[in-house]
Amino acid sequence: MKIRELAGDAALIEAAAIFYQEAWQVSDGDIAPRFVRHSTYPGYQGLVQLDEKGQLVGLVYGYISRPGQYYHDLLRPALQDINKLKWLDDCFEIVELVISPSMRGVGIGAALLDRLLDGVPNQTAVLTARENNGGAIRFYERNGWVLLGDSFYPNDKAYRIYGKKLK
Repeated sequence: MKIRELAGDAALIEAAAIFYQEAWQVSDGDIAPRFVRHSTYPGYQGLVQLDEKGQLVGLVYGYISRPGQYYHDLLRPALQDINKLKWLDDCFEIVELVISPSMRGVGIGAALLDRLLDGVPNQTAVLTARENNGGAIRFYERNGWVLLGDSFYPNDKAYRIYGKKLK
């Protein structure tokens, strides 16, 4: 298996967008443009995992969380309400972690996330997981992420907010 950076390669970004849609069983023409836009954010880092045949089996990316960014501005009031706002002071935001359903549970997610966070200079990292995604919740908690808040509704679905101290 091979890990590649997810930036500057239009074909790889398009493949990552297709992979994302297949893994989550969604159809959204804005995925690839969103991946490209996010790659211009300060501190952006993105990785994909390819199998022996060169097929995507995992992707992860994030960037420094700053005021004015969509999710940062949604997280700020939720974390303020529970006195956890300090988590956003020097924060790297994990935007997506997607593993092929057939490859979950074999260590790809942990390896991608560890490698991504290894070079991050920030003090903390945050991410969200759907409250009904028990597999993701167990994964994050097993890998040292702490629950910062639950019943977070950035849209019509309930999420949990997780954080991890990096330094």
